Amino acid sequence: MKQINYKKGVDILSGYTKHMCDNDVTKAKNDLNKFLTSITPLLPYEYDFRVILDLLYKYYPYEMFLIDEKYKYYCAKEKSIISKDKKSRYDFKSLNNLIKSLSIYNKLISDEYKIKHQEKFDESKYCMNIEALSAKRDPKIRRIIDKIEKAKLRTQQVEPEFIDSLIGLYDKKNTSQKDKVHIIKELEKYYCHKVIRFFSKKVDTEYNSQLREMTFFHLQSLGFQPVLRKQKYMRIPSKNKKRRDFLKNVYAKERYNIKEIPQELEYRIEISREQRIKTYDFFISHSSVDYDVVQKLIQHLNKSGKNIYCDWINDNDYLKRHLVGDATLNVIIKRLQQSKELIFIISNNSVKSSWCKYELNDFYQQQKVIYFIKREDVQNGIFEYYKYDSNWFIDPLYKEMDLFGVKT
Repeated sequence: MKQINYKKGVDILSGYTKHMCDNDVTKAKNDLNKFLTSITPLLPYEYDFRVILDLLYKYYPYEMFLIDEKYKYYCAKEKSIISKDKKSRYDFKSLNNLIKSLSIYNKLISDEYKIKHQEKFDESKYCMNIEALSAKRDPKIRRIIDKIEKAKLRTQQVEPEFIDSLIGLYDKKNTSQKDKVHIIKELEKYYCHKVIRFFSKKVDTEYNSQLREMTFFHLQSLGFQPVLRKQKYMRIPSKNKKRRDFLKNVYAKERYNIKEIPQELEYRIEISREQRIKTYDFFISHSSVDYDVVQKLIQHLNKSGKNIYCDWINDNDYLKRHLVGDATLNVIIKRLQQSKELIFIISNNSVKSSWCKYELNDFYQQQKVIYFIKREDVQNGIFEYYKYDSNWFIDPLYKEMDLFGVKT
């Protein structure tokens, strides 16, 4: 039987990754050289490393964040190979140490340069330099922040209790490419450390091109700068010849496009584990007209570690307003069952909503706790919610309500 030289393939891939690291180190140093040059005219009469660092973070916050992310990325890879008793491979220093390794920094921090700087220091020119760089950098910083914040609005900034199970399900050997597409779409709905780390790893190691691209573009939308590897530089994650042939010739090329309709989600809820393992701390019952306060409330609850269900955030890729029907209702019923408690946002719109009335009745029938909060309170930054003792909504025949064609 012909022997396959796996070690040669591993060496080629290891060399490629080390080459990537060396390139990233060079780029980081070149960028930092440019940043230091641009903030040099902004150095005050007296300064030290902390002042220089603060200026870099003030005028290049996104760029500094990316360099720090690269450092964390290579630290994780280094830790992984050392744990396997392999030779140290990645030398990406921390941001502080990278700055201190630069000749321009050592020049700025030297006593000789500081003396000359103080001798020719001009307060009015110093203020003009601050205004000039601020005028140049502030619009760019704002554009980047706005783009990232817009992407985050489509997520919940919390770590749900089922996240480990969802990630573990993806990594199971028998999980199909189709199921992995669905799992990635679910993970995209959360912005937290575990999800970002998972996506960063899959950009590096996922052998299926569609899945690798999905993680790549999602990380990009959140302001990260991952590297999308070419297939020839990917390690086939198996030593079994039959398995390797399948991964290389079949799995790598598989693609699946989700049918973004309520019926697809209804079907997934019935047959797929990635939907069945979900739980939510609160179901938000509200009128769609009040979407602005819903976002505020969710952001506040996320800060307390609460995972929230809101149809146009959690299931926005399936539940379309123009496709409302039986499948939509069945999804909502399932999400009510998966939710521990419910918060009803009281407004002129929600008390008239047939959907809100249905949700309240269904939750009441499950004998679970219902809370309420006023729309006006959320608008004013008051997020106290109270147990709802009113019974105006109770209707024994609520399941016979005509929900379709009415406003939610």
